Amino acid sequence: MKKKFIVFFSALLLLITTLLPFATTVKAAPDKSYAIQAILPDNQVNKDESYFDLKVTPNKEQTLKVLIANTGSKPITVTAEVNNAYTADSGVIGYDKYNTKLYKSKLPSLTSLVEGKRKKVVTLANGENKTVEFKVKSPSSEYAGIILGGVTTTASVSPTKSKNINIKNQVRYVKGVVLRSKDDGVMPDMHLTSAAPKAVAGSTGIAYKLDNTAPINVNKVSLKAEITNGSKVTNYSADNLQFAPNSQFDYFIPIKKLDAGTYKAHISLKNESGFAKEFNYTITVKQRQVENVNDAARPKPQSHNKQWIGIIIGIIVLLGVVVWMYLYYSQRNKGDGPKGGRGKMNLRLPKKPDNPNKTSRSGNDGESRSSRHKK
Repeated sequence: MKKKFIVFFSALLLLITTLLPFATTVKAAPDKSYAIQAILPDNQVNKDESYFDLKVTPNKEQTLKVLIANTGSKPITVTAEVNNAYTADSGVIGYDKYNTKLYKSKLPSLTSLVEGKRKKVVTLANGENKTVEFKVKSPSSEYAGIILGGVTTTASVSPTKSKNINIKNQVRYVKGVVLRSKDDGVMPDMHLTSAAPKAVAGSTGIAYKLDNTAPINVNKVSLKAEITNGSKVTNYSADNLQFAPNSQFDYFIPIKKLDAGTYKAHISLKNESGFAKEFNYTITVKQRQVENVNDAARPKPQSHNKQWIGIIIGIIVLLGVVVWMYLYYSQRNKGDGPKGGRGKMNLRLPKKPDNPNKTSRSGNDGESRSSRHKK
């Protein structure tokens, strides 16, 4: 019984040891963290804001200063860069793309006004603070509207590692930069230029290409849409949308079951600041487009599925080994020798003769003893 327990425990330990490398634990890395703060200059329009909102004069240099503090317990390397603002397809303003270009803009972009490097890397020891600076030269003449961008900082914190996965964790902060010259009011100029069926995150629907060609951003926008395809009606709404100045994006509206046919959309945009815009747009979706979109929305096999297949196969193999070892030792413990022995095989190997000339003990053993006796 003791031997059975040892065999079972050893097999169970082997199973646990085999499956441990497949387990992945994601945990925070408090040893690496940082914080940033904009050092606001004298020409800051609103001192209560935490981002740069600057009233600039033509052809004047402006220095953007951002304080970076290491709040972790280990050294950290932080990358800071100046980027233009853009509108993400989800309807929010982003500042994290390094190569963003403005859409149909008459004003220069923020990145084009930076003198010198617009990307800098700093390494901070535990508890250390450093200030990164970017020199910006304002346009040569006054302008209506705003130039919008941001100082984006990124740092890699301790990665999560396992035998099969290496997850790179990053922390990103942004300090917006608004450069304004005149106080003339500028209204957004929104357009809907095209539409196409699309799959996003496993959902089918239609993406409407929208743009804002005015040098002004739009905040807290509410969107309502009604899309009809024959007798089928899809109603959709979203709140707190943001559109960057001089930007273009594809806004996706999901449709539960996308079929071939004609889709008529009525889309309205408005916010509490007086902005309002309505669009009517019709597209025809062909059967081939529907098939392509449905195929793109269909879940694809993930790599971790293969890992689980390997785990299941490993479990089956190890269970087979456990069963085999159990049956093997059970059969041995029944015993095959005389008096119900514990499976010991009583095999006698023939003795090697001491002398090659000496007569071996065989069937003539009695005769040999008789001969010796006579002598």
